[in-house]
Amino acid sequence: MVKVSFKSILVLIWSFHFFSGTIFSLPQKAPEFYLQSPQGKLSLSQLKGQVVLIFFGFTACPDVCPISLSTISRVFHEMEDEEQQKSKALFITLDPERDRVEMMQEYTGFFHSNIIGLTDTAKTISEVAQSYGVNYKKKKLERSALGYVINHTADIYLVDSLGMLVKRYPHDVKPEVLVTKIRDLLVPVSYTHLRAHETG
Repeated sequence: MVKVSFKSILVLIWSFHFFSGTIFSLPQKAPEFYLQSPQGKLSLSQLKGQVVLIFFGFTACPDVCPISLSTISRVFHEMEDEEQQKSKALFITLDPERDRVEMMQEYTGFFHSNIIGLTDTAKTISEVAQSYGVNYKKKKLERSALGYVINHTADIYLVDSLGMLVKRYPHDVKPEVLVTKIRDLLVPVSYTHLRAHETG
């Protein structure tokens, strides 16, 4: 395990900042992807019928990522068991060089079992990030044992049960806001609403 001094932690936090995401109109069909999960390859379409939260980050992130995942964890803890069964969160790494499947599983396990950690090749991760308007860049840290951090877009994306990307929230959104929106999306959709998505 890498030992990091208090001084190194301060350097790490001061060196980290997040980027604004590329602006695009919502709602729209959520971009599909196939990434490595602890249970094997996982596609977004496999989760159709569930409401999905998506967040991009990395396990060595000093503040934004744990804050965001803690928020998502609180969302699930505030929901009923039946609601949890109809929802998931995907944590997609932007640091596949260090974030292997096992590490992602261990890291997301600290927060909630409904959060699935995903990784893949650097090329595949880049393509998925780009499709969601996520900007990120590796920044070297000369005085840190970690070596580098990833500055990145810190939005939380919300995908409805029909696979539509309906909203993006800032990383510091209140859990109550997400709970309310997810519950709205879990209300059974009408046939008319379903047809509107299929033909839209």
